[in-house]
Order: sequence, then structure tokens, then C-alpha cells
Amino acid sequence: MPRPRKQQAIDPNGENRKLRQVLAAARKLFADHGFDVTSMDAIAREAGVSKATLYVHFASKDALLLALVDDECRNFGPQMLWQPDGQPIELEPALRAIARGYTSFFLDDRGLKLHRLVMSNAARFPQMAAVFMAAGPRRCEEEVANFLRAAVAQQLLTIPDIGLAAVQFLSLVQGRLQLQWELQLGRPSEADVQALIDAGIRVFLAAYRNPEVSS
Repeated sequence: MPRPRKQQAIDPNGENRKLRQVLAAARKLFADHGFDVTSMDAIAREAGVSKATLYVHFASKDALLLALVDDECRNFGPQMLWQPDGQPIELEPALRAIARGYTSFFLDDRGLKLHRLVMSNAARFPQMAAVFMAAGPRRCEEEVANFLRAAVAQQLLTIPDIGLAAVQFLSLVQGRLQLQWELQLGRPSEADVQALIDAGIRVFLAAYRNPEVSS
């Protein structure tokens, strides 16, 4: 009877480590040189893996781009903006915390690079754009909408269209600061960010604060 073959030990973290190396290399090269210019050979060299290993994980550069955007959105996207804790809502501090959490991602180097990567390739990769929208802006809008529903339930706000109000709030506190930085016109100052958030909250509350609740 033939002797059973000894199974080779499997390193459960080895492949995961190589995958992280590939994603990190792709992130750097796509950001520094652009998607079109970057080759799979260059990604393999930057990651310190063989080209064969690279293709084990990703059949093409297109597949790698989609995986990278999905990974960035899941692991490094905007933080959770709000979750219920069963306590009475302190309206203005809560809105300010939501605004800071939202703008901090888009005014961060990593967030900016992800946004540029998505915008520059969205027309060719609608699936990538859909992943980004679902994990980023739409998730944030839903979390803000959940907060607004809770505030309405506590009679702090009066809002006829919760979804629209969530979009309006995020637009008010973000303004064009992200666009300014994305166009390389300079990083907004902390004072500019804070002024926009404060003004946005004032405008939002002027429109939706329950008139029966004292400010």
C-alpha cells in the first residue's frame, strides 16, 4: 500500500500578506503614475512578488483596480458617522461630529487619492463607480438619514423628506473644499473647514429645526 503523502503546511497568513502587498503597491503606483501608465510588471516589482503570484490573485489590471477600490472603501472609507445609543440627542454637537467625520475622510491624503482614482476611471468602470458610491457617499447619506429620523422622533427636527435633507446636510458642510484640494489649489485650512461646518449647520437648522424647540 503506498504511503500517504505528507500534506504541505499551509500558511493562512502568507497569501493574505502577499495580497496586502499587491494592493498597497497598486495603490501607490496608480496614485503616483495613473492607472493607464502603470503595468502589472511594475505592480509585481513594487509588491515584491512574482508576476505569477500577482495573476493568481487578479486576472487583469482591471480586476485589480476594482478590488483595490472595494478594499479602500471597506477598510479605509469614511468612518461610521452616527449610530444610536439610546440617549437623548444633543442636536448641534451631534451634527458637528457627523460633519467632522464626513469631511475628515475627503480632506485626508488617502481619501483624496481614492477619490481622484475613482473619478478618473469611472467612465470606463461603472462597476467601480457603483462600489465607491455604495460604500462611500450612499452609506454616509443613509447614516445621516438614520440620525435625522431619530432627531425627528425626538421632535428636534421637522423634515418632510429625510433622504433629501441628508444629502443637503452633507453638501452644506462639505461645500467646495474637497474640489479645491482635488484641483490642487491648496489644502483648506482648519479655520475654513470649521467655518463651513458651522455655517452649514446654521443653515440646516434654520430650515429644519422644530420651531417649538428652543435653540
